[in-house]
Amino acid sequence: IHSEREMDEYLMKLGLSDLLIRPSGAQESFDREMTEKLMETILEVETFISSIERKGVPFREFVAARNVDGQLPMYQVAIGDKQSFLYSEEELGNAKKENEEFQKLTHEETLASIPPEELTEEMKALVIKPLGFVELYDPIRLQILKAKLGAYHLELDQYLIASGDLFDLVEEGNKATTYQTLREIIDAVRMNGRKGVEVQRYKGLGEMNADQLWDTTMDPATRTLVRVTLPDAIAADHMFSMLMGEEVEPRRRFIEHHALSVKNLDI
Repeated sequence: IHSEREMDEYLMKLGLSDLLIRPSGAQESFDREMTEKLMETILEVETFISSIERKGVPFREFVAARNVDGQLPMYQVAIGDKQSFLYSEEELGNAKKENEEFQKLTHEETLASIPPEELTEEMKALVIKPLGFVELYDPIRLQILKAKLGAYHLELDQYLIASGDLFDLVEEGNKATTYQTLREIIDAVRMNGRKGVEVQRYKGLGEMNADQLWDTTMDPATRTLVRVTLPDAIAADHMFSMLMGEEVEPRRRFIEHHALSVKNLDI
């Protein structure tokens, strides 16, 4: 297994092998296709939430920021010390104008506080800095995800926020456990899939024994090859030079920008 997504799908398959899912209070369980599509949709919700939170916005804060029309925020912007959410491209355009006006006003106030004889041409020059904003998600992607959730009469919020009983997970012997959030039910399926399964993660070939090395890397029948193109090599060389080179500022900017995306940090 070569990725987190593959691992999740594998555990889902194992976890569902002896379980049934039904809407809470219903007598009939979903068929296998409906069950698998539900799990795939919840996995997509998790990926969506992860992308939002990597941009510095907790999921609970994100869904709580709906406007009066029920729209989720599309952008997070910073004007001066003020952080706010915006809900459309039109609002973003207005915020860009507000940002320019704010900088002009601040510049004028700064110049007014300096004695005229001390002003220089460089100080008088105003360079407008672009508006700092983050696009939180692709609207089309969210629309598709909402449609998939809607097929099960679900809302995005219900991944983490309980609003009543959602589903029953039925084990052998017709033993049912009720769950109120999508996170609870997918975690239960994962836990069931992990029963009797030993998971090992490898950061390098040196951590494998001879049999594992043969199965994953040396055996032509089972190994996975990844094609590396010239642009990949150039990008890798640039990355290495930036992270290991003598210039501190590019490295600092890179770390600050990507800090929230780090996984499996080895210290």
